[in-house]
Amino acid sequence: MTIARFRLFLIASAILSIAAIATAFLPGGYSQALADAYASEPPPWLFKKEGIATGVGMAALAITVVGFAGLFLLKRWGRTLSLGITLLCLPLYLLTGPTMSSPIEAMLTDASTLAWGACLALAYYSPVAARIEGQVASGA
Repeated sequence: MTIARFRLFLIASAILSIAAIATAFLPGGYSQALADAYASEPPPWLFKKEGIATGVGMAALAITVVGFAGLFLLKRWGRTLSLGITLLCLPLYLLTGPTMSSPIEAMLTDASTLAWGACLALAYYSPVAARIEGQVASGA
């Protein structure tokens, strides 16, 4: 795996995430009955606390962006930060309650998640990992 291909995987993951978010705003993704049923669901615990969900979400997004930049620049701290925020955010899904997504949104989200997982694996177990480790050994 070359550094250029690794970075393409990173960029693909980001683009797929942005595309998944954008598709949530497209009209016609859900029937009106389904949208009404989802809207009538009580908010999950995390969203009942004023400002907590927004603060947690914004902090997680900021840390993810910083980790992404560190991975892109092949920094050891970026690799560690990216893995850490990924592992810390997984249990937060339990607090978000039910979700609703269109087929295209789910496909793009799944593809982004797969690409992100591949990036993390490559950052630890590929020639990219050796490059990241080499920078630490050489003091870069």
